[in-house]
Amino acid sequence: MIFTAASYGQQSMDFYGLSSNAYNSRFRLNSFESNADNFNGSKDWELSVSFSGVNDENKSGNINAISFSKRISEHYLYARYTPGYHQQFIFNSGVKLVVSDDIDVETVLKTYLDYQEKFGFGYSYQFIPELNAGFSFRYFTQEFEEEVPEPFFSDTLNYIATKTETTTSNFWRGDLGITYSPNENFRLSVSSINLFTPEETSTAEIAKNFSIKKTKGFAAQLSLMPLEKITTTAVYESSNSFLLGGNFAADFLGGVFTFGASVFHDKYQHPFIAGVSPFINFSTELYGITLSGVKYLNDRQAPQTVSNLMERGIHNLLNNNFSYDRLTLSINVALSFLPAQSVKFIDVELKNEIYPTLGDVYLNNPFAVARAVNMTDKTISVKPYSFIKEINSENVYSPVVNILPYDTANISFYTVINLENLKIKRREIAQANFYLTIGSNSAEDQFQKPILINDLNSWDGNVYNLRYFVKRDISFANQHSKLIIKEKKEEIESGKYKSEIMNQVKIIFDDFVKKMKYISDPRASVETVQFPQETLQLKGGDCDDLSVCFASLLEGIGIQTAFVDYKNTGGVSHVSLFFNTGLTPEEMSLITNNDNKIVVRKNLDGNDELWIPVETTSLTDFETAWSVAAEMFNREAVENLGLAKGSVVIVDIN
Repeated sequence: MIFTAASYGQQSMDFYGLSSNAYNSRFRLNSFESNADNFNGSKDWELSVSFSGVNDENKSGNINAISFSKRISEHYLYARYTPGYHQQFIFNSGVKLVVSDDIDVETVLKTYLDYQEKFGFGYSYQFIPELNAGFSFRYFTQEFEEEVPEPFFSDTLNYIATKTETTTSNFWRGDLGITYSPNENFRLSVSSINLFTPEETSTAEIAKNFSIKKTKGFAAQLSLMPLEKITTTAVYESSNSFLLGGNFAADFLGGVFTFGASVFHDKYQHPFIAGVSPFINFSTELYGITLSGVKYLNDRQAPQTVSNLMERGIHNLLNNNFSYDRLTLSINVALSFLPAQSVKFIDVELKNEIYPTLGDVYLNNPFAVARAVNMTDKTISVKPYSFIKEINSENVYSPVVNILPYDTANISFYTVINLENLKIKRREIAQANFYLTIGSNSAEDQFQKPILINDLNSWDGNVYNLRYFVKRDISFANQHSKLIIKEKKEEIESGKYKSEIMNQVKIIFDDFVKKMKYISDPRASVETVQFPQETLQLKGGDCDDLSVCFASLLEGIGIQTAFVDYKNTGGVSHVSLFFNTGLTPEEMSLITNNDNKIVVRKNLDGNDELWIPVETTSLTDFETAWSVAAEMFNREAVENLGLAKGSVVIVDIN
């Protein structure tokens, strides 16, 4: 359901009945009278032409109005030219003149009153899908001509001629309107009547007597859809005029066929129900055809005298005591083949900052979630995508989301980070661009929001995500560990443990720690982690850096590792390391007789294996690091029930 214009009584009445308020109407027609907020249902350019036939022997069918409208994002522009918005009166003044003394000829003086709306323009802005507001300005001309006597005297002849005196009193009319429509079943709008009426002032008495009345007021409209495709409308004006109407729609030949009618009471006209306005309409996405009319319920007669017109007055050029029955044919054409907008962003919520090194995280967890609304009467499949030029090399498409008619839904956005083409060297704010498409790559709507992109060494504090730092330099770690093993081959073969893995770990660890110093991270708003190669080059780091580096050296040669996360709610948490010996519990005597120094864990096949804790910040030797780590694990994880409470967590790297 798309609401656009609605016909009001008296000041707000137009020639189109309720046709623009019909189910699925995508066109605004030529109305400012009933659409002061200027909202337009079309997506791009629109041309509208209307023709009118009037039940008046002095007038024939003519072009009523021609208009163009244009949508630019949430902005709606509209302009119209209205040659048919015209009313003219010719009166005999009742004064007879004798043309000359010698010729018995009389002439009757006449008064000509001509009213016309020349053109208008409007603007509307859609703040959110439920709320839009706008304004309109129209230019009116009023020309008053009076025939007046002009006597001439000479020595031989005296006579009276006539001359015409012309007075103009042109003016602008400006109005504001606002519409609230939270869903397809409800629409409330309020608009002004004659809010601004600047005029080209004339002091002539005839202009004061016969100008269009410019009483200020307001109109309020309520439209409801009690049943599917049935719309009811009620309008009240501050002049104590009102309108009641409804329409029914049905899908037909690929479009929508709609018919309806309204009745209106006008304070300035009789009888109490002054007239009825029926219409029929057929609309598709590309064009609309409307046949509408106004039938007054009393005999329409022109004012008999000037005094009669002065007494009753004209309050509205289109609908007044002297308006005639009218039949109007309107044709609307979309001047582009862009369909009406199907889906629209409501908002986008960023779930977190972007940490480039944690790239795989954003393949499984959305970095942003949007709220979007289906603006059609059909279920649509929305294909979302995003692009952040600092981290993406191309558009990144996210899973398709189906949204029911006129419903809202959450849409998740995922991203793929291209580390090789990363365009940032330090933390910076970038613009994330979000797009929604329906069946093609042409975006139905887009949204932009700033997002913080961290540098490569930034870490979100989740120990689970340290694995990405371990794997970053895995090729370098492989070569580094293999070189140590090659150089220490004899020591490994003659090592104290009856396990090759244990002897390899001991040799690599002892070589590692003799080059390292413990260095705390500087105080900063974000945690940072060094890559293994950086740690070896800098010869130092904190527990995160050292654990990541040593884990990478072991993973590089196929030794399985895991982080032990000692959570500290009151201060800085601590990270140490486990590695898998590959031994079964029955083989424990090959490495130790102290069961407090080992941890039994099941592998993927459900078999028990022996794991060894190592404290990488104990920069002494492997035996000491093993003992320190084992003591800490037994105290915090076992005795203090850390594993049960969740204050100690083991995080496998693979």
